[in-house]
Amino acid sequence: LAQDISAWTLLFLRFFSPTPTGMSMTRASITVLLFLAVHRAVASNTTEAIAAGSQAAPTASLLRKGASGQPIVTAAVPAPSLGQSVSEVSSLEASVQVSTFFWNVHWQCSVAASGASGACKSRATNRFVELARGGGADIVASVELSNGMSQPVDLTSQGLEGWSQVDGSCARGSGGDSAALAFAPGWDVLSSGGGCLRDDWDTRAMAVARVVPPSPVQGCSSLCVVAIHAPHSRITAGHEEVARVCGDSVQQCGLAMGDWNVPAEGVHSLWSSLIGGATPTVVHPNERTCCFPEDQNYGVYDHLVSNIPGSQAADYMVLPYQILEENPQQQHRPVTVRVSLPSSR
Repeated sequence: LAQDISAWTLLFLRFFSPTPTGMSMTRASITVLLFLAVHRAVASNTTEAIAAGSQAAPTASLLRKGASGQPIVTAAVPAPSLGQSVSEVSSLEASVQVSTFFWNVHWQCSVAASGASGACKSRATNRFVELARGGGADIVASVELSNGMSQPVDLTSQGLEGWSQVDGSCARGSGGDSAALAFAPGWDVLSSGGGCLRDDWDTRAMAVARVVPPSPVQGCSSLCVVAIHAPHSRITAGHEEVARVCGDSVQQCGLAMGDWNVPAEGVHSLWSSLIGGATPTVVHPNERTCCFPEDQNYGVYDHLVSNIPGSQAADYMVLPYQILEENPQQQHRPVTVRVSLPSSR
């Protein structure tokens, strides 16, 4: 079943593959929805096969878009092994599944600079909401999707009605930076904040919230969730704000996502400077996400990070660059990651 679904999906995606000027809204949402549907079907088939004592459990192939914009399959997350018991598989099914979406549209799009069109911010906002809703996100993080340089766009008035948004504004003279979190209905925001990560030219923004998810997570009465746009140098501010908002939940109930401006191996020191607590056990994905145009930019920057014991990256998708007809200079690829957290039920 997994092979059949993947084969048909690849044919479908090739038919709906993006043109050189980008994907339409409909095509973008279809891609994400189809991706998630494939994984649900593969996971379901895998569990049934193991429970029935099948002699071969399929590998859960991940669909994503390569640098060429064409769909490719990567077996990055294996399905449960044949040696797992039915009770172990049931435990996996009972875990808390959290779908995240994060995207740095970059400031040029938001303020129509460096050749980006005047329509870029509006179209990026619409596309952000389209991809978030199409992918069934529970938590989203926007980076540099802003009014001016430092005020995040209000996503709750642009299609995410009923969500709870937390803004991270970092104003610095006529410049600055922005990041924002938004939580789907059912997530309870207990406290929130945000601000700058430095006080010089390299300053960047973060948003932080202490939240209670709809389903309880083992060992965590609440989660500390951060949207981050890390500086290119060290983080020297923001730690006190995270501690104020999150309290003890930083210790082993932290979840952060966004543009870290470093590959996965460089994330731990940034995490320690901003969040603290236990060392992260999940940093995902770790592949190129930066930047348009790729012949002028390179970076493995955008990750979801967790220090929650037992957390796992269940699957992910690195999407193609979006709305290229608006010339969104230095835009990152949007990323969706589904993380599996241990349930306390």
